[in-house]
Amino acid sequence: MKVVIPLAGKGTRLLPLTKHIPKPLIRVAGRPVMDYVVDKLEGLDVEELI
Repeated sequence: MKVVIPLAGKGTRLLPLTKHIPKPLIRVAGRPVMDYVVDKLEGLDVEELI
């Protein structure tokens, strides 16, 4: 299975956090938000992450 993770956008609702850092890289509890999303894919038959 191929997986597309839509992590786009300007993140204006998260300003000032997103002024210099993209939304997926903002840290929550010491980890980038994108890590939590990728963790949810564990155990699935993922061939490609886009």
